[in-house]
Amino acid sequence: MKRVALLAVGSFNPPTIAHLRMLEVARCHLESKDTQVVEGIMSPVADSYNNKSTLIKASHRLEMVRAATKSSEWIRADGWECTRATWTRTLDVLVHHREQVQAKFGSDVGLMLVVGGDVVDSFTRILPDGSNLWKSADIIKIITEFGLLVLSRDQSHPMATIEKMSEIPKNLAEKIEMIVDDVCPVSAVSSTRLRAAISAKKSIKYATPDEVIDYIRINDLYRSS
Repeated sequence: MKRVALLAVGSFNPPTIAHLRMLEVARCHLESKDTQVVEGIMSPVADSYNNKSTLIKASHRLEMVRAATKSSEWIRADGWECTRATWTRTLDVLVHHREQVQAKFGSDVGLMLVVGGDVVDSFTRILPDGSNLWKSADIIKIITEFGLLVLSRDQSHPMATIEKMSEIPKNLAEKIEMIVDDVCPVSAVSSTRLRAAISAKKSIKYATPDEVIDYIRINDLYRSS
C-alpha cells in the first residue's frame, strides 16, 4: 500500500475549520484509493511573507495551529517554516518536510501538498516587487515530484488558472487531483472573515476550534484599536 503524508501551508491567520476539513477530506480521498496517510502537517508562513499588515506574529499563528490540532490524532503543527528569518518558497518547504517524514516513517513515504482552489488561483500572482509569487518550475516539480491535491473553494477557478499557464503541460495538469467536501462544505469560512468578525465583536464560535478562540481571547488578537 502506498503511504504519504499531507502538507498544508498558509498564513493560518487564524486557522479555521476549513483548514482542518481540507486535510480531512484529502485524507479520506486518498484512503479511498488504497493510500495510507501517515500524518498531516500544518506549516504557517514566516512573518516576512509579503509584509502583510494583517499578518500577526508567527509565534501567535503557530500556537493557534497547535491549539487547533491539539485533539487531532494525525494532524500536527510545525514551526520550521514560520521561524525562518526569510520567506521560504513552498517547494523548499516540501523538500524539507519530505526529508523529515521519511526519517520518521521510512524512505517509501511520499509527501503531497494540499491547497484550496484559491491558492491555485494565486499561481499567476505577481508580487509588488515584480517577481512571481510562484515559479512555474516549482509548480511543475510540486506536481511531478510530490503531488497536488486541490479542494474546491467558493469563487475559485483552479483548473481555469492552470489552463491559462502555458508553462504547465496539459499532461501534468491532468495529474492534479481535485477534491470536494460534499459532507461539510465550509469553503466560505475564511481567516479574513474571522478577523473581521473579531474586530466587529461578533462570535466566531464553531468557525474554529474553541482552543483557538480561547487563545485569541487571552492574547487579545485581531481587536481593532
